[in-house]
Amino acid sequence: MIFYRVLLLLLLGTSAFAGGIRGVVKTTKGEPLAYAAIAVKGTNLGTMANAEGRYELALQPGRHEIIFQYLGFKTILKVVEVTADFQTFDATLEEQALNINEVKIGSKSEDPAYTIMRRAIAKSRFHALQVSSYNARAYIKTTGVATQIPFFAEKALKKEGIEEGRPILNESVNEITFRQPNNYQQRIISTRNSLDNSAPSPNAFVLASFYDPTVGDAVSPLSPKAFGYYKFEYEGSFREGDLEVNRIKVIPRSYGEGVFKGKIYIIENTWAIHSLDLQTTVQSLDVDVKQVFNPVQQIWMPTNLQFRFGGSMMGFSGEFKYIISMTYKNLIINPAFKESVTVLDEKFEKPTNDLTKKDLRTKKLNELAKQQKEVSTQQMRKLMKEYEKQERQERKQQKEDLNVVRNDSIIIDSMANKRSDTFWNEIRTIPLTEIETKSYKHSDSLRIVKQIEFKADSTKAKKDSSKVDFISILTGRSFRLSKKWVLDYEGPFQPQNATYNTVDGYVLESSFNFKRQFNRDNTYYIKPLVRYAFGRQAVSGIMTTGWAGRRRGISLTGGRYVAQFNADNPINANVNTTSTLWFENNFMKIYEKDFGKLSFNYARLADVFSIKGNLEYGRRYELTNLENARPWIRWNQFAFSPNAPFNQEYSNKFAAKESNYRFETHEALTFDLSITWRPGQQYRLYNGRKRYLNNKNPSVILKYSKGIPNIANSVVDYDLVELSLKQDVQTGVRSELHYIFSAGTFLNNRSVYFMDYKHFMGNQAFVQYGDAFAQFRALNYYRYSTSERFLEAHVINESRRLLLTRIPFVRLAGLKENLMVHYLLTPTLPHYTELGYGLDGLIPGFPFFRVEAVAVFQDFKYQRTVFRIGTTLKFGRQ
Repeated sequence: MIFYRVLLLLLLGTSAFAGGIRGVVKTTKGEPLAYAAIAVKGTNLGTMANAEGRYELALQPGRHEIIFQYLGFKTILKVVEVTADFQTFDATLEEQALNINEVKIGSKSEDPAYTIMRRAIAKSRFHALQVSSYNARAYIKTTGVATQIPFFAEKALKKEGIEEGRPILNESVNEITFRQPNNYQQRIISTRNSLDNSAPSPNAFVLASFYDPTVGDAVSPLSPKAFGYYKFEYEGSFREGDLEVNRIKVIPRSYGEGVFKGKIYIIENTWAIHSLDLQTTVQSLDVDVKQVFNPVQQIWMPTNLQFRFGGSMMGFSGEFKYIISMTYKNLIINPAFKESVTVLDEKFEKPTNDLTKKDLRTKKLNELAKQQKEVSTQQMRKLMKEYEKQERQERKQQKEDLNVVRNDSIIIDSMANKRSDTFWNEIRTIPLTEIETKSYKHSDSLRIVKQIEFKADSTKAKKDSSKVDFISILTGRSFRLSKKWVLDYEGPFQPQNATYNTVDGYVLESSFNFKRQFNRDNTYYIKPLVRYAFGRQAVSGIMTTGWAGRRRGISLTGGRYVAQFNADNPINANVNTTSTLWFENNFMKIYEKDFGKLSFNYARLADVFSIKGNLEYGRRYELTNLENARPWIRWNQFAFSPNAPFNQEYSNKFAAKESNYRFETHEALTFDLSITWRPGQQYRLYNGRKRYLNNKNPSVILKYSKGIPNIANSVVDYDLVELSLKQDVQTGVRSELHYIFSAGTFLNNRSVYFMDYKHFMGNQAFVQYGDAFAQFRALNYYRYSTSERFLEAHVINESRRLLLTRIPFVRLAGLKENLMVHYLLTPTLPHYTELGYGLDGLIPGFPFFRVEAVAVFQDFKYQRTVFRIGTTLKFGRQ
């Protein structure tokens, strides 16, 4: 999804007849109306005009009533006699004049938009559930154009036919079958792309309805929470046949990501959507949405849809337009929603009868509709809530999985990418513009050149498929060894493989990952890794072999390797390289071990329950700094620290000895187990495969670590138990509260070596790297590690409207503000607290870039303030 989850999964189509009509839809000034809607009254036939206002509609011979629509213009109906041939029929639309009803003027008067929207919101679930099922065909046209391409990408993209100002075109025809509550079957009949006929179509959008509470992560104007996010203004109404249509201006209380602005048209009395023209923004990209609804078996359904995405990101600028023309058939109305219900605004009038709790529990919706005839907005919400409650109960009794949010199945016709121009000319419902036709001709020429080059080089390509060049040796590449075996080689000069530390000096690593994939859920792998430390002139390495299945796996690793004292690797090797060579700060502390480790993981019931663990036996060696370790720049205020970490607890216990932690070579047998419970895990089905959604319920994590003594000379003896609670809570539009609370204690600490202490994710570098929600900003990496007990908390509130983001242009730039609290309590650290403020997205086009200012307190006394820059992303291997 090229521009995040923003609106529809969709559909297409047209019918082939001998004759029909074609022409131009224009204004009274002769200006073309791009993408105007054309429909045949009383049928499911319709189409859209193209960007030049031209349309073409195939029809059977005979008399037809043609409806021409465009937002902001009067809908007209014309009668035409269709013969065996196409005939030209232009349509001229006048601008829509609005009738302004009398409104009370005064400080206490309420804009009429609010009573309209209260009733439309109350009935939104009614409209969302009104259709039980339908079949549809949709024609989708996607056009895109790059207005700016970074210089470093121009050459490569030009070879693919992408140039500044040259349009990219995609068309597809889909057949869709929908069944409540969330089942969609899609068959792609044909797809065509001006870049590559075999390229996947970019028409896969998340299906959304403005009757739902959110659309593409933005609050719908018909959401039950809409009045908390929007103000509304009544701009007038107009007549369309027997209908009165109200135009409502949608005004966000604070415009930016997660809310819309624009206009929505609501039909009087039914309170259904007639059409809409709304805008929003997603990560600095402008999004325009236009939809035109038409009655299908007296149900107003979206038939013509337009989406536009425009803006810039990471040096690229451009826009994409998605034009969808939909045709419905076999639409079945939910029997419970056939009765007409009048919705009253209880602020001004109350229904004659009240609904009792007994009525809600014991009677069906259609029975209540016959009984009531009119309900208040509050009663309507109660009705729909009870209906959905009963419907869920029925599904539960039928053994349906209620955690399935959406069930999609997509079948691509074997001929989808092979349709001829003749086929497209017959099935295309929106004519191509002249520039779109040129785009296809250009792509056809480019494709022919590529095919010639491919055929000329095919023999050579096969011979060279396993050829190794000098660059590949240094950086790596993938090799297909056979139909089932693949080798992924990482060269020593990958950024994460070429590092420096004060123990090893310069280090180079290289790995070879041999993979055999039995199917997409089962992979067997063998991965040797070789490491050379130039300063110690030491070769080491490990071998890993294992099996990875669907939500489960097992692996065996053994060899000699270096490890950080904190197994969670708080110091990234590349960050440590920079801080060591440039700033004389060697933060990373390591030891060496000869070891063997058996690891496993298993997840059950949609990851509601998961377990992972490992059993490791090893001989562990102390390492010291090189005598000749030198930074590139010498700083008077800095100096390299020993590789033996300083720890306050260890120093307090052994004050007579060295305060920095030293240890003798020893054997250790350890066992680690982690159990996670995530209740209420929801997911989507895609061709039968589960895709898990972010779980908004709390997760409970129980960890147990054991040092096992007296087996194979193991000298460790400890028991550590930890319990954690974590959750992500949505607090508003594009705003979330993240919290993690953890507590733990050593039930037994008879023999605990420093690498077995409870360590914390600290940070002493200027760069903040890793998990932004679970990492301290200024805590010493090892000073306060403990072998006794601890209490830890992290709370971060991400907000789209806090301080600076209250300024509209700042908010529209995509910035997000963070307030954070990090807390730690150990026997040697009383009430360590960090209070911080952060800004995400300061660099345009890079929303993952972060700047933070953090105040540090100890025992509730202010200590210092630190500044951090970083990213919410992770790169390479820590």
